[in-house]
Amino acid sequence: MFTFFKSLTPWWIKIIFKVLSSRLRLPYNLWRKIGIFKHGSMLKPDYAINVFEKHLQQCEEYLPDNFSVLELGPGDSLSTALIASNQGASKILLVDNDDFASRDIKNYSLLYDHLELSSHNSIEEMLRETNTNYYVDGLESLKSIQSNTVDFIFSQAVLEHIYLDEFEETINELFRIQKPGGISSHRIDFKDHLAKSLNSLRFSKELWESAWFARSGFYTNRLRESQVTDYFYKAGYEILVRETDCWEELPLPRAILHFEFEDFSDEDLLIRGLNLIVKKLI
Repeated sequence: MFTFFKSLTPWWIKIIFKVLSSRLRLPYNLWRKIGIFKHGSMLKPDYAINVFEKHLQQCEEYLPDNFSVLELGPGDSLSTALIASNQGASKILLVDNDDFASRDIKNYSLLYDHLELSSHNSIEEMLRETNTNYYVDGLESLKSIQSNTVDFIFSQAVLEHIYLDEFEETINELFRIQKPGGISSHRIDFKDHLAKSLNSLRFSKELWESAWFARSGFYTNRLRESQVTDYFYKAGYEILVRETDCWEELPLPRAILHFEFEDFSDEDLLIRGLNLIVKKLI
């Protein structure tokens, strides 16, 4: 019921509500239960398996047996630990910017059933048995990981949430961590997270990057496809696949957008999603 009413709520009401809600400082688990703040859908077994397998299938020809994997932004779930291990990963790194993941082993019971695995007694046992490390300090966590140690990196609708002032450094850190010849797969969502449009581009950088907005649950860095791919190029990656999906026409008139976006082409603004596969050159 809440999801139905949320879909009918105007985007600007969502901003006001989320800005005010974030100031209440209630536990994240409570917000997740009522659906106001939520970091992905990886607690759903079918979704989590499909996400990992889709990224893996596009990259497995480049991967060795017993590959190592890093998921950027696992969100509410540690499901990738089980799924990747079941697919042959020998080492798994899960990196987020806070401790969002459910630590209740019961929440993974359906995933164990889907994978036809015997369940573990605790999250700690699950992480240990799958050789998984869970990091929760974002960019600082990436900096702590040894260089040239990960074969496969992936993210699902995460890169758009990386803070603008940390984005370039994040991509550079991923490049550093990745083994030469390693492969990465990223799904990036360029729509606003208010009404699946471009409403986020109505605002100035000064307001959008302010603490009021950036810490309130609807933040995206507003980078467009041309900028994102440029950061990967500059880091040293070779782009193997650049697959976009686009609106047929702009969802908002250009005149409504803030003047800071006036130099972007219609082609760039029409891109609402990107599947990006990149390789670290040997």
